[in-house]
Amino acid sequence: MSDLPEVAHLMRLAVLGISASVIYIYIRRFTGRVAARLLDWTPTSRRERLLMTIIATLLTIVAVFLAVHFYVYSGLDYQPDIYRTGNPKTNQVALTFDDGPSQEFTPFVLDVLREYNAPATFFLVGVHVERCPDIARRIAEEGHEIGNHTYRHVTMPTASNKTLYEEVIKATRVITQVTGEYPKYIRPPRGVYDARFRRLSHVLGQKIVLWTISTRDWRYGTSTQAIVKRAVSQAKGGDIILFHDSGALIRNEGGDRSATVRALPLVIEGLRQKGLEIVPLGELLEEEFGEEFPVVEIPE
Repeated sequence: MSDLPEVAHLMRLAVLGISASVIYIYIRRFTGRVAARLLDWTPTSRRERLLMTIIATLLTIVAVFLAVHFYVYSGLDYQPDIYRTGNPKTNQVALTFDDGPSQEFTPFVLDVLREYNAPATFFLVGVHVERCPDIARRIAEEGHEIGNHTYRHVTMPTASNKTLYEEVIKATRVITQVTGEYPKYIRPPRGVYDARFRRLSHVLGQKIVLWTISTRDWRYGTSTQAIVKRAVSQAKGGDIILFHDSGALIRNEGGDRSATVRALPLVIEGLRQKGLEIVPLGELLEEEFGEEFPVVEIPE
């Protein structure tokens, strides 16, 4: 019986692999038909077949990316337990930071927030809390809210049951012990989750919070101006805005977040000039309940 969890994990990975393969096959066939009908071109040589394979592979990657993007920002089913936005009828927004704390960047982020008297929520990675306990405690001491971002920043849907539970529960324990604050929120790495993650978050009493606007400050070589433009130009009442104070594109740390630090004062000023009020995440979500529950009228 002890092998069943790992078998289930292998089955999930197999399903993901088969799904990607099926998508590739359909795209390959569709691309071939389009090329034949519109361009009157059918690959015959080895080089042409290789070119068709490359095109189909790239289109498959784009299709998977778009599917994940829709999954993160909209979901695929009824999700009253997942928060992507606050009340859009208000003029309030919330700032959130993922992947910290970082010895290099988080102190500067905290300095800016203190200077502008702006609250934020930090979704902390457990191993980073262990490495930078003083910074994690400073986050709590300065009144910012704290969320769980797993222990090692592992992608949840591809994790085994054992790994998933360890990632969430160990991070909860470490964050609570170091900061003295129990994380009220949780955000899955990369915004991807599954039913197991949702059930465990509910048991732990941690609200799953994603985001409305990503500043995409995780991109290599991103600029201060690009971060400010994305955060300010798109912002509206109820938005949850995502930044990063650590992390990297692939690993859980090592990225350059200096552009985020430089952009943060300009973002705060820009949001306030638009008439938006920066509030704690808890206040933004105070009157929100994820997706609205359907109203069912029962005749008397």
